Amino acid sequence: MANKIVSNTGPIIHLNEINFLKALDVFSDILIPEEVANELRKNKISILSKIKIVRLTSESKDKAKIITNEHNLDLGEAEAITLALQEKIDYFITDDLEARQIAKKYFIETHGTIGVILRMLKTKLIDKKTAIEKINELKTKSSLFITQDLINEVIKAINEFK
Repeated sequence: MANKIVSNTGPIIHLNEINFLKALDVFSDILIPEEVANELRKNKISILSKIKIVRLTSESKDKAKIITNEHNLDLGEAEAITLALQEKIDYFITDDLEARQIAKKYFIETHGTIGVILRMLKTKLIDKKTAIEKINELKTKSSLFITQDLINEVIKAINEFK
């Protein structure tokens, strides 16, 4: 996983819902486009000082509109993908399946909120107990759609992690 990433709105909202925005500390730089910043403000989520709002070039704005129209993504997701392309960042966090699929077409590595929590465990910023607690909270306290089967698989992997 990378130290410099682009995020769309979802992972930041979901981490906020489980009171775990500090999970973003695992990254040195988090870039978001203006539309994601607007979506966060609409959801009354303060933008952490670690998060940098980056303007898209006019070419990137055009590309975002094309992605939105061709793939039925919302503007925040499309702008985040084009921001990753514009800034040559190959790591994108999103919980949206369609955004992941589009990003992969552009060879952008994607992970979601669960991946952020697992990265914290892997880098020893949290212990297994905290990781399991936060993964369970994603199901019970956040708006992230996640199946119990996936929760069970992730918890099993956490328990087996050395």
